[in-house]
Amino acid sequence: MALHIPPHDAPPIIAAAREWVQTSLVNDGSVFGTGSISTAENYDALDRYFVQRPDAGEGSFYEKLRTQLADAPPEARKLMAELLWALFLFPSNIGEETKRAGILEVWDWSGESLDPSHPMLSSKLMDGIGSGGMGVNSNRWREMIYLVRLGQSIKAVSQEERAGIFADYDRFVSWVETLPDSGDRQFRHMLRYFLFPERVERMSSNGDRRKVLAGFGEATLKETRHWTDRQLDDALLELRGKLEDRYGTRELDFYLEPLRDQWRKPNDPDEPAGEEDENDGPGMEVREPISGYRGAGSEPPRNLILYGPPGTGKTWKLQQLFRRYTDQPADVDRATWELGLVARYGWRAVIAAALADLGQAVRVTTLEQHPLVKAKATQRKRSNVRASLWGYMQTHAPPEVTTVNVADRRPPYLFVKTEESDWAVLPDWRDVDLEAADLLDTWRAGPGVAGRPVPRYRVVTFHPSYSYEDFVIGLRPVVGDSGAAAGFRMVDGVFKQICAEARSNPGKRYALFIDEINRANIAKVFGELITLIEPGKRARYDAAGNLVAGMEVQLPGTGDEDGEAELFGVPENLDIYGTMNTADRSIALLDIALRRRFAFEEMPPDYKILQRQIDGVDLARLLEEINRRLEFLADRDRLIGHAYFIHVSDLEELRTVFQLQVIPLLQEYFFDDWSRVALVLSARGGRSPFLRADVLDAVEVFGDRRDLDMGEHTRYTLTPVSTWSADTFRSIYESPEAIT
Repeated sequence: MALHIPPHDAPPIIAAAREWVQTSLVNDGSVFGTGSISTAENYDALDRYFVQRPDAGEGSFYEKLRTQLADAPPEARKLMAELLWALFLFPSNIGEETKRAGILEVWDWSGESLDPSHPMLSSKLMDGIGSGGMGVNSNRWREMIYLVRLGQSIKAVSQEERAGIFADYDRFVSWVETLPDSGDRQFRHMLRYFLFPERVERMSSNGDRRKVLAGFGEATLKETRHWTDRQLDDALLELRGKLEDRYGTRELDFYLEPLRDQWRKPNDPDEPAGEEDENDGPGMEVREPISGYRGAGSEPPRNLILYGPPGTGKTWKLQQLFRRYTDQPADVDRATWELGLVARYGWRAVIAAALADLGQAVRVTTLEQHPLVKAKATQRKRSNVRASLWGYMQTHAPPEVTTVNVADRRPPYLFVKTEESDWAVLPDWRDVDLEAADLLDTWRAGPGVAGRPVPRYRVVTFHPSYSYEDFVIGLRPVVGDSGAAAGFRMVDGVFKQICAEARSNPGKRYALFIDEINRANIAKVFGELITLIEPGKRARYDAAGNLVAGMEVQLPGTGDEDGEAELFGVPENLDIYGTMNTADRSIALLDIALRRRFAFEEMPPDYKILQRQIDGVDLARLLEEINRRLEFLADRDRLIGHAYFIHVSDLEELRTVFQLQVIPLLQEYFFDDWSRVALVLSARGGRSPFLRADVLDAVEVFGDRRDLDMGEHTRYTLTPVSTWSADTFRSIYESPEAIT
């Protein structure tokens, strides 16, 4: 039922969750195969040492948890690690490495080590299948208390009764409602989905369940305010049945097209929201362990290009990958976030924001210690930044400042130096340097401003005039006081920016998404970096930004004003994805160097998605027949994708798609050769009902001109769109006998 959730793979995660239920909840074992740890005694120990010993002091979740479990038996600590694993199966808003590192750390507190390559810690299980909302992060301790109480409750009954509860939906729902705080916790929804995905949607909150029912007109938010889990599940099950009949497929999910936009607001996050936390109070800080690469066992970088004809979902698939490279605010520690933040700004903006934050004139030695300056120094791998600070501040001091003995001054004018050699920003610095103002405001607001997710990716679309200077580094005009260009400076492009962010945070994966990658001259855009993107030559950095393995090169123009050179490498934790429309340029024409460094995944039209009928028209058969003809008359690079028809819901919409999209695309494919367009859209065994062919005779057009050696010309025009009936469309793929 709710198993079609690309890019996540739900079946193995559901299977792992059910194995945990059987092995650890029904029985007393462990999914990690280390004996009987899921016992009533160990749950009672966690209740005594964790639940009944809350720690509201300073420190992260793991720091406090370690203190709480310091006196707990080793097997109880293992049980806590396994409960964390169970909680982490569902949420995709926590990174795989972050999950794995937390589980391994807690297990290590038992005095034994857990193998990081254990099958239950594999990437396919740690990927998750949907967001747990903010509650699973900021209030993780509450979720863990709930898991402990769930374990205590189930261990209080016989094994036979345990098995019966988890095997029967009605018994489970009745039992889980008896647990303390059951109405406020995310895990109750996660576990219900894992046990009964055939009738429970993959939603970790009833808030989204109610929104779906309201969005599809099944029940208003007011009506469902006090509905139980059972009532909401039943209503959604009935709604799903209607939608599966309508679209002719069971592969539907309320967080994916074509259902998502019918109940979600445009600015809602891409993942299901968690339960409201208004009554939870302030939660413990969740500061995850920062894990680096595990040598040869780390995930290799991906260079992948999705290619196919237009409308096959290439860009859509990229968008589904965004969530893999997105952190929720609670998942980001400030130091890591600062490194990614300053990577987007130059030294001038960083210095101005730091001085403005200090609020008074200070010595350069004091400025060096500001977090923004220290983060920029780490990001640029500079141990001594004093020369850079002096150089930028002197260059951007107003000409009338006499305490600066540098003749080369240029706008924006931001800095002033006192007679005592202290530096400050000018009062109007915000109006003069909008970049610096934006940096300071963002830094003061902190990670995840207003609860927004923090992306670890960049998106760019190539076009014919896109260049190396746009992509890597190049000269940009510097705007003067009058608004005119007053000079030029080197500015990092999107690729260099995302590389800097990935290098500063080697424990997480980053991504660059390039749409329409084949529309630019790729060899010129990548330049010398075509070598550095090879997996075998990728640079590996430690947490301090030092090169551990791989290659770095000196890029043209990357030296600072003090002349210090900057080495550049493409980090191993950066994935590069591209899309390629084969109707624009065949894969066979790509530069051989690029083809050798990228994997290519073909995305042909998916007819299964269209297996439904619109007023008797079989959309899948219609598109498949058109594409068979296109492949015969042109080639497989110029087919038509399923996306053109995915939102068609009635005959009128089908007419519109043909008139405004399909026929113009065919016209482009055949360079205005309408005779071939007519062939593609012809009825079986007859002429095209979509086009009318009028024969123009030369004598009729020009008169009896014996000097003109002309014959006949065929003019094609569209037949009236209103006459395109269901039989008109069916005539493309069915014989006249079948239609009549």
